[in-house]
Amino acid sequence: MGRTPIEPEVFKKTHVRKKEDKSDLDVWVEERAERTFNDFHKCVAENLDSSVQLTPELSTQIWKEKVVGGTHKGRCYGLGSLNDVRRLQSGLEAALAESERKRVAEQQSMSETVQQIKEQVMNLARRPTTSAPDDTDDTDDESDDDDYVDLTP
Repeated sequence: MGRTPIEPEVFKKTHVRKKEDKSDLDVWVEERAERTFNDFHKCVAENLDSSVQLTPELSTQIWKEKVVGGTHKGRCYGLGSLNDVRRLQSGLEAALAESERKRVAEQQSMSETVQQIKEQVMNLARRPTTSAPDDTDDTDDESDDDDYVDLTP
């Protein structure tokens, strides 16, 4: 499938008996299951325009609020352990959002630090330079010239 299944897909997969042949009709495990599944599709048809796409979030909202009547003791009819997965998923999403917030704050702090360092480098570059003391002795240079003798005739 390549994506997280929505509630009615999981519900149908877990509430329809296994088929002997692909051409067989769906046989629901109980009448309430078939009625619940059909109520979901009826509710979607009544509440959504053809221009609005059914997202996983919207599907969950319709399933819980309009079809099965919400959660009872943290559980939602027909979803079994998927309830725990959804709860875990929402916890992970909250942790991810917090982690992203911290990452952005750290990145901003680092950018500010880099900017301060750049300003310090520019200030150092603008400082006047002082010349180093001259270690050469001018008298030695002249004496070297005096020692030279031209031997050309």
